[in-house]
Amino acid sequence: MKANPDTGKTLLEAIKREIEGREFYLALSKKVKNPLVRRKILNLAEDELEHRETLSRLYWAQTGTEPGDLARFGITVDVPDMENMTLTDLLEMAMRTEKEASETYRKMANEAADERSAAFLEYLSEFEENHYETLAAELARVKKNPGWEDQGPSS
Repeated sequence: MKANPDTGKTLLEAIKREIEGREFYLALSKKVKNPLVRRKILNLAEDELEHRETLSRLYWAQTGTEPGDLARFGITVDVPDMENMTLTDLLEMAMRTEKEASETYRKMANEAADERSAAFLEYLSEFEENHYETLAAELARVKKNPGWEDQGPSS
């Protein structure tokens, strides 16, 4: 069964979101010294890369073309300027982004033209919910133990 006409555009937006998420987490990882916190953040960045790759395969399966460089579709990747933001602000921003991603993937799953795509998108939605929970737990630690993120060597 063929996807609805908006599927390709929706998948491109999802790919964009994953690229932005990865870039955000890579930049965020540089703002903390604690190796445990950094590892968690880098794991989130790795998940975003895997999601992007899988969404790209899904895009190909739905459209018959590779997504490639998103700029050719007029899509730009934006990462916020983190210079003057606190870790608390950044974690809260990341939590909002993960919540939005979860909701987007759930909506896409409900609109998917085939069961396989729907199941994958639902899985992604749950994955993003797990990211949200990971970030919420880290935010709680930072609020409970100020400076937690800066304990450890800088590398």
